[in-house]
Amino acid sequence: MAKKYLMVITHSDDDQDRTNGAIGMTVSLLSEGADLALFFVFEGAKMSRRGVAETIEGAHMTPVRELFPMVLEAELPMYVCSACVKKYNIPEDEIIQGITISTLPAVTSEMMDRETIMF
Repeated sequence: MAKKYLMVITHSDDDQDRTNGAIGMTVSLLSEGADLALFFVFEGAKMSRRGVAETIEGAHMTPVRELFPMVLEAELPMYVCSACVKKYNIPEDEIIQGITISTLPAVTSEMMDRETIMF
């Protein structure tokens, strides 16, 4: 049985190295067969908006624009904090298909079954 993880992504364009590292680790875990879910919260919520992932490029890393399509193709459970969607004025029709707007209690139930990795 695959190990189960919840990757909590807390940054986007505000810390491109950290964000790029989180997406890189996500792809690595997927390649190892991990059962993975993602939660975008705080500044990381911006990653749920179409077009943002293509702008993230950490130093000396494969850019997110090359990695993120692999994440989307995996069709893993992905959530974005509903309060953060409001805070960062992310229009619902601009959220990437496959990412669910979710409350913290709903994501907590996902956490109960998984090891959590904060990025």
